[in-house]
Amino acid sequence: MIDVVVIAGPAGVGKSSTAFEMSNQLRGAGISHAVIDTDALDHVYPPPENQRALTERNLAAVSQSFLDCGVRRLIVAGVYLNRRREQEWVRHATQGDRFTLIQLAASDGTLAARVRQREIGSGRDGQLEQTHRQLIEAPKDLSPDTRLFETERRSLQETAARIIEVVGWT
Repeated sequence: MIDVVVIAGPAGVGKSSTAFEMSNQLRGAGISHAVIDTDALDHVYPPPENQRALTERNLAAVSQSFLDCGVRRLIVAGVYLNRRREQEWVRHATQGDRFTLIQLAASDGTLAARVRQREIGSGRDGQLEQTHRQLIEAPKDLSPDTRLFETERRSLQETAARIIEVVGWT
């Protein structure tokens, strides 16, 4: 059985940080797993006509490489991956049997502060605008079984531990 945790939410909410903190905690417990951050799977310019197809193809290739190593737990992070219209291709690409969908949330002010701290180059203003759009779009078309985790009142370690507990990877 292939068990997949999908972590979604706007830029700056902590998707990658949470995924990597989960990885640290799972590694410490000796639990086999792999992390895939989909932001790195379609970072190409100029973007292809069907960028989602590129992301799916790359996610399938990376997932298969991990599966070939015997990994049966995947943590996959991406902005919109818990939307209904995304689920079919994510399931296909990861070959997942069981999915836990996580939506991370934070206020617009918190997201803006995190993006300002993280983005130090020429793309900062564009990323701030994109993050605001993603925040507004976040609740649209979510899969009904998505679990919400806010990231402002819990530490990164607590959020990751709680997701691991919810998934049953303890």
